[in-house]
Amino acid sequence: MAHCSGTLAVSIDWVKVLTDLFCPELRKPKINRFRFQSQKVVSANCLIIGGPGSGKTSLSYSYETGTFLNQNQPSELIVQRTIEKRGKTLHLRLIDTGPVYSILELGPKLMSAIDVIIFCFDVSDRGSMETALNLLSYIELHSTDCMCCESYCATKNKVPKLVVVGNKADLRTNQEKLFEMFDSKKTLVSRMEGQSFSEGLRADLYHEVSALYHDGVDELFDEIHNLFFPTILERFHDLSKKISMPLIVL
Repeated sequence: MAHCSGTLAVSIDWVKVLTDLFCPELRKPKINRFRFQSQKVVSANCLIIGGPGSGKTSLSYSYETGTFLNQNQPSELIVQRTIEKRGKTLHLRLIDTGPVYSILELGPKLMSAIDVIIFCFDVSDRGSMETALNLLSYIELHSTDCMCCESYCATKNKVPKLVVVGNKADLRTNQEKLFEMFDSKKTLVSRMEGQSFSEGLRADLYHEVSALYHDGVDELFDEIHNLFFPTILERFHDLSKKISMPLIVL
């Protein structure tokens, strides 16, 4: 399997990746992550989607190397990282299938093994939100059941966590870009609009990053760790929202 280790992976054996994802180990029942239990290690597969120029590959590359990917060509990328916080470990495999046609082909096949979807859009391009939404809708509509397991497989009908990411947040303070957008009568997607959009999708998390300056990138994946290992207070807060009652903290 190819993965990023300082250089960009441009040739990935997707047959091997799919075989690894849909191994017989998936037959084992999974522990409910939302119950009060002492699970300390979780392995998760994360699919990153977005339209052309949305910055999804730059985000993956920035997370792996801490540097900016200074090229525009679409590339495939797999990043494997271990995140440890509060004595809890998340083994994360971040999968970027590359250009749109690869997302459309591979996304539905991967879905039953995916635990998190990162939905990327460009804050300077409102159309990128609709493009990513169309990709997500297509993947959900054409997703298949687990490729190697029977109907009793624990992955069947699994709903992955959804994380919405506004990329290129540094453009909010880029005067040249702001003047360019003003001349073309365009506006940036505000943080409030991005948050509202995320809530409309019922996403688990909204976050903004700048891959160019590596700003907010590590924090994004720390927040994803928190989705799998919420604190007791976060669990009670989530429960209070589900039962439509206010959370009272003594």
